[in-house]
Amino acid sequence: MIRFLLVISFMTISFAITADAQTAGAMTRSNLQSTRFQKQHMPQTEEMLVNGLKNSDPLVRSTDIQNIRDLEFAYPEEPFIDFLSPLTETLKNENEVTQVRILSAIALDGLHSDTGDKAIEDMSNTSSNKSVKELCTALLVKSQAH
Repeated sequence: MIRFLLVISFMTISFAITADAQTAGAMTRSNLQSTRFQKQHMPQTEEMLVNGLKNSDPLVRSTDIQNIRDLEFAYPEEPFIDFLSPLTETLKNENEVTQVRILSAIALDGLHSDTGDKAIEDMSNTSSNKSVKELCTALLVKSQAH
């Protein structure tokens, strides 16, 4: 009886390991296909987000900037240079909604570019918006610490 239970336990463990390996393999293939799909459509995605920054609705602009930040996080090896100019313009626009400007500063900081760093530095000195000015100063301090 004990021998029978040991054999059943061994077979159950073997099946579980095999099923887990098959599931992990399928998930890896799925992730690779998903990443490949996303990379193939990156130019269209970038263009869509840049166009969204021109939308009259600040909520749409905020969402697009957050999507840019998500892309930066998902693809840290990508330079995303097409985002620099529109994000810089948004950050420097004193008539822009504060939330949108703050998100632009954070997104520019995440791009780790000289152009973005320069825009952040400029706004830390010249912005009339206290929140934007303080955030840009804090981002500069953070950048200098690293």
